[in-house]
Amino acid sequence: MTRPVSLTVGAAIHRAQALLREAGVDGPRREARLLVGLASGLDAFLPTDTRLSPDAAGRLEVLVARRAAREPYAHLAEEREFMGLRFLVSGAALIPRPETECLIEALFRDRPARHILDLGTGTGAMLLSLLDRWPDARGVGVDRSVAALAVAGRNVTALGLHGRALLLASDWTGALRAAPTFDLAVCNPPYVRTDEIGTLDPEVRDYEPRLALDGGSDGLDSVRGLLPRLVRMLEPGARAVFETDPRLWEGLAALTEQHGGRDISCIPDLAGRRRGLIARFPGLAG
Repeated sequence: MTRPVSLTVGAAIHRAQALLREAGVDGPRREARLLVGLASGLDAFLPTDTRLSPDAAGRLEVLVARRAAREPYAHLAEEREFMGLRFLVSGAALIPRPETECLIEALFRDRPARHILDLGTGTGAMLLSLLDRWPDARGVGVDRSVAALAVAGRNVTALGLHGRALLLASDWTGALRAAPTFDLAVCNPPYVRTDEIGTLDPEVRDYEPRLALDGGSDGLDSVRGLLPRLVRMLEPGARAVFETDPRLWEGLAALTEQHGGRDISCIPDLAGRRRGLIARFPGLAG
């Protein structure tokens, strides 16, 4: 795209759509409309005869080039909606996904928690959504990535949850006292098999942190190392929720049971696949 002096919304959408389609972006017309809205700072569904300012047309050119390179739209917008809340996002952490919302919705249908542990918190979407819904709860979000924690910290501030959310840089539970403190743990661990990383969509493979994706040779390395330490952090009767690849659910369930998990059940995603696992832990003596 060359920078026009004056360009109608209809013409801008047509040009952007062609470039996005050529780049293999799904839903190129919808994406083109969203980019026009983002560039103009106005509604994505402006009348097609509306004229963009030269500045907006210039911003659109840059945005379309980035999206055509398969950079995720959420990175361009620098935010993503999750559970009705706006979360700031960046390439330092996974973009919150609808599949993960299914896990949070399942927890909302259950009793509120008091002390929540979010392992691999990333943007903080899981923890902060729970704290927003449960005003008496407090929580700890843990991540190895300091850059991801910076994003989570901005979301804590944006959502007004200071004093209720503590963020720690740690390899899983390493920075936590080994004592039964939490009545709910949530975790979206890396679960992509190493040899499948290259098959992911470019938006994921090239722009999201491999640290948050790579689950080892069978996709369960992270959980296998995490569970023995996690059980020492849970109060008797605490719940733990994990996201996983539906193909790995049986293996995850077996590991969870091996480490004391009981009442294990699945949480389906929007397609009905076994995306989440929830279990109760009666305690080390239970």
